Amino acid sequence: MYKPERSKGGARQEERRNSAIDVVMRRLEALDNLSQLSEKEIAEEGGLAEEIAKAREMKDLKPTQLRKLFDKIKANERELKDKGWSAVEADFYLIRPKLAYAKARKLVPDKFFKLMDLSMKKVDRGDDEEKKENYGRFVQFLEAIVAYHKYYNGGN
Repeated sequence: MYKPERSKGGARQEERRNSAIDVVMRRLEALDNLSQLSEKEIAEEGGLAEEIAKAREMKDLKPTQLRKLFDKIKANERELKDKGWSAVEADFYLIRPKLAYAKARKLVPDKFFKLMDLSMKKVDRGDDEEKKENYGRFVQFLEAIVAYHKYYNGGN
């Protein structure tokens, strides 16, 4: 059966129906590892972090929960620089169950949990040096999300 091609307007309309987080997740899924994201793609106006922060699902995310996650990830980053991947590996893997617990308590939106889960899978790739690079980009990504979330959602 013949299906006419969608016009550009139709494609944009479908994208509007998808959550901004879904669009960002499709971008992340296309990557082999997180370090393939550029800082510009993450932080620029209309970039990935800003689109996530503006997503309607993120309005329910409490800044306290986001800050807790970010603080843990930053602490791991400091240790990673000093001691290497093996020193933070266990703490890194334990972030996911903590996020799952927060999600179950409705403190973290489902789509944000899925986004973080996907991002974390893109960190644990390659040798220790590649994991360090991926983790660094993960920190930058979350840092930009935290900043834009504060900007768009205030202290909700």
